[in-house]
Amino acid sequence: RQLVAADMRKSGKECKCIRCREIKNLQFNLDDAETKIMRYKASKGTEFFISVECNNKIIGFCRLRFPSQSLRKEITKDSAIVRELHVYGKAEKIGKKGVSQHRGIGKHLMQTAEQICIKHKKRKILVISGIGVREYYKKLGYKLEGPYMVKYLK
Repeated sequence: RQLVAADMRKSGKECKCIRCREIKNLQFNLDDAETKIMRYKASKGTEFFISVECNNKIIGFCRLRFPSQSLRKEITKDSAIVRELHVYGKAEKIGKKGVSQHRGIGKHLMQTAEQICIKHKKRKILVISGIGVREYYKKLGYKLEGPYMVKYLK
């Protein structure tokens, strides 16, 4: 990776991978940020990469998947799975607003994922989440079902 990055710099090319595009601790105006949605096919399913970006830097993203088949009873044909939700920036104490943390970006990404699900007639959204963030998803209306945080959509 480092050799490729060095070679790209030499030839004046800019890397567009997620790691190189993350906002890190750069200052930005949230009013200038935009939501982008990229849809693509992967592993016989459909995936959406939902991102909030400012000046081509990624502030946060959500990976949403419509699986083609289920390996678990919680996942049905009208389900979607949030595989990853990530907001970049320095970790902040709960309640303390940072440059990008605790500013509603994660909530916005989840709401966007839910709207995509509704548009595609998905009735259930499951989140693969660690124990430490379950309270966050509960605040967004999700409940524990098996190993997933789940929300039924209308």
